[in-house]
This record gives sequence, structure tokens and C-alpha cells, in this order.
Amino acid sequence: MSKLVIISFFSLAIIISGCIRKNEPIKKMSTKNSIVLKDLNNTRAMDEVLFIGIIGKKSGVYKYNFLTKSYSEFWHNEKEEVVELSYSPNKKPAFLLTAHQSGKKGVFPFINNVKLYSISLDSNTVKFVETIGSGLQIFSVWENEAAFKVILNIFDVAVGKYVEQKIKTFNASGKKLADEKKTYDLAKDGFPKIPVAQKKITSPDKKYSILSIDSTQTQIYLINNNGNEEKKLIAKLNQKLNVVDWSADGKFLFISTLDISPGNETLYNKEPATSNLFIFSVENKKIVKMFEGGGIKNFMLNGNIMIFDDGFKERSKLVIYNFRSGQMIDSVKISGGCGLKNIPRIPDYGA
Repeated sequence: MSKLVIISFFSLAIIISGCIRKNEPIKKMSTKNSIVLKDLNNTRAMDEVLFIGIIGKKSGVYKYNFLTKSYSEFWHNEKEEVVELSYSPNKKPAFLLTAHQSGKKGVFPFINNVKLYSISLDSNTVKFVETIGSGLQIFSVWENEAAFKVILNIFDVAVGKYVEQKIKTFNASGKKLADEKKTYDLAKDGFPKIPVAQKKITSPDKKYSILSIDSTQTQIYLINNNGNEEKKLIAKLNQKLNVVDWSADGKFLFISTLDISPGNETLYNKEPATSNLFIFSVENKKIVKMFEGGGIKNFMLNGNIMIFDDGFKERSKLVIYNFRSGQMIDSVKISGGCGLKNIPRIPDYGA
């Protein structure tokens, strides 16, 4: 494989990073709409959610309180930037990945001195788990509620066509379960693919499933899991299926789609068309709300509330929306931007 082809693998890497500090006064938000946080079993949903935003010169962790509609700084380290905040599928434990520095040198991405921290959501404490190391890129994925994987890609300087992948698996408490290594020959294997979390294709009551057909356009269908398996077309668009989730009672379906590929001609526009977020009523068989435009639209459900990020970099913000009442509850804007997992950034595909 030519050097040009190998370099093209790296130019497709997505580099996302963010910033943090502490003891900032609580920011009060608007309070004109009420928030319902009870779930169907009449138990309390989360009163607070963590998110990433700029604090000082680096990215750190903020805490948003649904009841008071306020946010405050939760955790930061002046020598580290937060690369990713990752809640478990059941939203109980969470992990932080931080780095001393990240960016690009020529065509190659880099990330230095990555560290893993665990977050106790009950005691609001952050605990150092392990130093992961330095390399090209860092990714993480929850395989299930009990297994969290961290993947570090490292360029083999001695043998330029090889990429080594370090894979560490931890349980929900931060105890290491496995430590693996894989080597990829770029000429034979290509560049290691980004890990993808399993999509919640089937509804909680198993009555419905989602089918995504990707051809010239992506077609997303709702399938009734009866004997006839009748299909309902939900959306037909140029973006790929990204994340699927359901309300606890299975009455609402949430779908996000994404296109941040180099082929997206709007990618570097002031208002890029990179993502969509649909709320689909299973009972009424129609989309009841759609958010479109820029950003990644990472989202999280909390009782009757959907929280998602919208926009890129300094234009990014959090949106809090009651999907049952159809009310826009709140929005959070922080200087420098903010997001649920990180501060969303447009991939740098240039040399």
C-alpha cells in the first residue's frame, strides 16, 4: 500500500476533545416550565446529569440539576483535558477519559498521557483508575452494563505500516477485567475501525424492531414483530443511523442520524447539516418532533426528559426537552461550548 493510502486512513480519524475548573457559582436557568422526572414505576429518575464544558482553558465536568434548573462545576484538573464522559447503559456508573494534550502533527492525530477515572454518582466523587498511555486515538465503548472497554491506537514508528491496538476492559466499579493487544497491518487489514455501541433495535416490550437499509439513501423502518412483520417507513435521508433508544414504556422511539464524512459538502458551513434527532410516536405511527442541523446530537433519556447536545465547538449547547408534553424545558450555553460526552467538534480531515 502506498504512503498516500496509509495517510488517508489517518486523515479520516475523528478528534474530539474538551475543557474544566471548580467552585464556580451556580448558574440559574429559566424556570417557566415544570419538569416531570417520574418514570412509569413511580420511582425517581436522576435529579442531576453530568456534562462537559470549557472551564478556564481546558475542558471539565459540569453538573446540571433538573429540579433547580441550575448548573455548577463538578470536577476539573488544570493539567488534563476531558476527552470523553461515558455513562453506563443503566446510567449508574460513569467513566472519564482525560489527556494531557491532543491534536494533530501533520496528517497524524495524537493524544498524550490518557488517564481513566471512575465517577461515583451516589457520592459525587471522582477516582483515578489507571493510566492508559499515549498514541494516535482513544475510544471507549460499553459492551454491556458490566463491561467498559478502552481502546488506544498506537502507530508503530519502527514499522510504519503497523498500528498496535491496546484494549483494556473494566467492570462498572473500575476493576480491570482484561488487557489485550492487537496489531493491524494497514496494507492487509486497513485501519482499525472505531468501536460502536450496540443499538437498542428492539422495543422494551419486544413488539417492535428497527431496520436500517443503507443504499444510495438510508431508509429506516419500524417493524411490527407480529406474524406479518409489517413495516412502517420512518425516515429516508442521506445520513446514517447513529443511535436508537426507547422510552421505558415503548411508546416513544428516539433515533439519531449522522454524517460527518468528508463527502458532506455542508461540513464546514456556518450551519452544517450533519445530524438529525427524531422522536417517533409508536402509537400514532408518526414523527412528533425532529431536531436537525449541526452537531452530533448525543442524547440521554431521564424519565420524561430527553437531554441532547446541539452544534459544534463554541456554538454547541445542551437542550432539555419533555418528550411527553412536547415542552422545551431549558437550554445550557457555556462559553467555549458544551456537550454530553465531550465538546462536539468537526473532524479535521486536512493535512
